Amino acid sequence: MKYSLVTTCIILSLFLLTQFIGLYVNNVFFEKNLPYGLQPPKVKPKQSPWFFVSMIITASILFFLMKRFNLEALLKIWFFIAFTICLAITLSAFMSPWIAIFVAASLIILKIKEKDLFVHNITEILTYGGIVAIFVPMLNLLYATIVLIIISIYDFIAVNITKHMIGLAKMQEKLGIFSGLIVINKDDVAILGGGDLAFSLLFATVVLRDVGVVNALLTVYGTAIAILILTSIGKRKKFYPAMPFITAGALLGFLISLFV
Repeated sequence: MKYSLVTTCIILSLFLLTQFIGLYVNNVFFEKNLPYGLQPPKVKPKQSPWFFVSMIITASILFFLMKRFNLEALLKIWFFIAFTICLAITLSAFMSPWIAIFVAASLIILKIKEKDLFVHNITEILTYGGIVAIFVPMLNLLYATIVLIIISIYDFIAVNITKHMIGLAKMQEKLGIFSGLIVINKDDVAILGGGDLAFSLLFATVVLRDVGVVNALLTVYGTAIAILILTSIGKRKKFYPAMPFITAGALLGFLISLFV
């Protein structure tokens, strides 16, 4: 088993909390516009898979270029702006947008400066609902599925073949801007990357909008079971691409939901 039972339960609980909050936040924005005058990208569903792939590749290249040329300060500024906006979108579902932006900026500054694990996970849990709210309008169920499959292939290559995803994660962690959940329990250190959280929530949100609440919840539970299987069969201190498991679990959970 990759982690102890306690560590596995904690990381799964945080994953589920991220998904549930994200689904609630996006349900709010189904009925109203995003705050701060933000607009979703003008991308048609059939173009969305290539949009996401190009966005991830571009972001990875920029990360490494900034690291290569010692532009860590610029990297932190980029991270601060992006995560503050996404966190503020989530918080604006619960409070005034202008209070939300102040709270979000304060939390992200605290996250970068103090590197406190509790603050880190709180911001991660709350941020992905805002991220998904920006991108979910460009997708339908078919192309959300295609996005999951393509990102799973990319994740497999990036972790097992080129291994650049591992280097990217280590670089982010060193700079205090790691995107994803982190659980430290005695000798156990469990992580679940930001992409794993975002793309699983993106698919579940499309299911929520286009099919229904029960279907979305069963999709999330299917994903959680897939993560549980991965942690059960995985070896300690070895990196695994989570997206192939997440995609399989999400699609299986969704298919089961159609017969419930």
